[in-house]
Amino acid sequence: MSDSTKIYELKITLSGIKPSIYRTIQIEENRTFFELHVAIQIAFGWENSHMHIFEIGADRIGMSEFDEFEDDHTIEEKTLRLFQTGLNEKDKFEYIYDFGDHWLHEIQLTKILEPKKTFYPKCIKGAMNRPPEDCGGIYGFEDFKEIMGNRKHPKFKEMKTWYGGMYDEELFLKDQINEDFKNFDDLFGYYWRLLSGSGKKKTNEGTKKTK
Repeated sequence: MSDSTKIYELKITLSGIKPSIYRTIQIEENRTFFELHVAIQIAFGWENSHMHIFEIGADRIGMSEFDEFEDDHTIEEKTLRLFQTGLNEKDKFEYIYDFGDHWLHEIQLTKILEPKKTFYPKCIKGAMNRPPEDCGGIYGFEDFKEIMGNRKHPKFKEMKTWYGGMYDEELFLKDQINEDFKNFDDLFGYYWRLLSGSGKKKTNEGTKKTK
């Protein structure tokens, strides 16, 4: 990394959920949007099993070969770098993961920093566990939490079996996230191979806590 490369500090918050589920990460300005996608997947513990898109104003940035939007052009995320969008401090944009459950992540560029002698990307802050994959979006997540929070609920055993254990709503493993970020280039290579169909789906541990 060049000494002239700036660091973007991004606060990424899942929209419409209380208490707030968020991660604050630092990432180099010359990373591509595909690399940012991978960083978000790692930071939240998502399983990369659904489509995604970035939206900055009227621009859509994603995998152009899988363009889901017939009325608009998707800018290729594997070649567009963060700094090329002209983002400034306090600017906001969006990342949508899973067009069914529609997990909308609101992203704010909170700071533009000088690089330090450390690894990037890096998670510096966050709170709360992410929703389970395929739980039905915000309303499904609320139902899931209600059921999992009441052992006497008639659907508790069924839901626990579906999830694979107990759900810890407050679980946030910053140290584990950063251990993954220390190997980011290797993990990025894995995600890249997934696009070509040559990799197997990564099981992301750390979002479930069995009791």
